Amino acid sequence: MEALVMGIATAFNILVIFRKAELHRYQDAFLDASLLIVLSLVFGGSLGGMMVATVASAIISIYFLFNEPNFTFNIDLDDEEENEEEKRKEDIRNLYKKYNIKA
Repeated sequence: MEALVMGIATAFNILVIFRKAELHRYQDAFLDASLLIVLSLVFGGSLGGMMVATVASAIISIYFLFNEPNFTFNIDLDDEEENEEEKRKEDIRNLYKKYNIKA
């Protein structure tokens, strides 16, 4: 029975990690895989310990599946894009002035 639970939990973990990678949630998938490895190393001394690690990792995977972790800074890209657009427009205006082109 233990082997069945461990096999199902392990398969579930791997399938969830692959699904997250397909959805381009690489940070989440990396964290999930890392937790599975770390928990396996910590509890890996016995079959019971591996069951605890695998089931715990499966529960964490379920949580992260619905609550995506985000460890990156919140960068406002819209402001940067507007600044780049203004720079391009200014460069075009300067070129028009330089070559006396009427727009």
